[in-house]
Amino acid sequence: MKIHQLDRPVLSAALFLIFSIFFVSSVFLIGTNIAHATVGGPTLVYDFTYNPADESVYYIRNSQNGRGCPPELLKLSLVTGTSQVAFSCDEGEKLLVPANDYNSSPVNTKITSLTNGFKPLTPIHLEKNDLSVKMRFVNYENVAPDVNEIVKANFFATISQAGKKLVEFPVVGCNETQPFTFAGYAIPGFEKKIVLLLSAKGDCWEGGYIYESLHVVGGVTVLDRTSVVDFDKVNAPLIAANGTLEVTTADKDIASAATTTNTTANTPPKNTRSAIELALLLVGAVVIGLVAGVALGKIKK
Repeated sequence: MKIHQLDRPVLSAALFLIFSIFFVSSVFLIGTNIAHATVGGPTLVYDFTYNPADESVYYIRNSQNGRGCPPELLKLSLVTGTSQVAFSCDEGEKLLVPANDYNSSPVNTKITSLTNGFKPLTPIHLEKNDLSVKMRFVNYENVAPDVNEIVKANFFATISQAGKKLVEFPVVGCNETQPFTFAGYAIPGFEKKIVLLLSAKGDCWEGGYIYESLHVVGGVTVLDRTSVVDFDKVNAPLIAANGTLEVTTADKDIASAATTTNTTANTPPKNTRSAIELALLLVGAVVIGLVAGVALGKIKK
């Protein structure tokens, strides 16, 4: 009889300990997932056309992160090299039918009407035009000051032709060793400028998403405008094919000009905060379980 009386508090403590660990761990994991849920998504660009009236390349951007906008129309100035929104997310949402928000047909129809008569760009073979890309890793940086486990990687892309540097611009990625895919497009009426499409992981939430962007490259000479039919950019990530370039980092030097106050070391930070929090929760669960089990045992005595 005494043996059974002694076993009851031990059994109660063990059961309560198991329940506490399971409950606290579940709360921790669910809370973490909720905090990081649906904050990222791919950003794709496609349908490149040229408007001689304002010397701009118009393209569709489909961004599926955060708010989840319908397709937008942007224009890339060949003079300044900057992009502006020509048909916005807000304008697109006004055309959506409330009962079927996922049907973007009205938005696509509107964008098609806005670009009607514009001239399509020609996909070209980058290597046959002696065009090369060199990626230089800069550093890792926190995406947000209070989220240590999510980082982005800063790079510089240098575009050259026959060994001559044409342009350099900053690029955001997620990992020092990741690949970057480039495609080139000739512009009607331009002999010394092309548009370069960059496709790579650039939205680093939730494991990373593809982020695509367009860049103007000037100073090109002896341009072979032969169309490459192996790839056609649609509403999907660019796939490496004949005529494209896929490159990784070749120079790990640190660029002091790109260093910011929110910069970490040149290795990805470990998710230490989450591990510490989980350890403290588990220790707390153990203490609570043991105390409660002993107390229950004494009451039953």
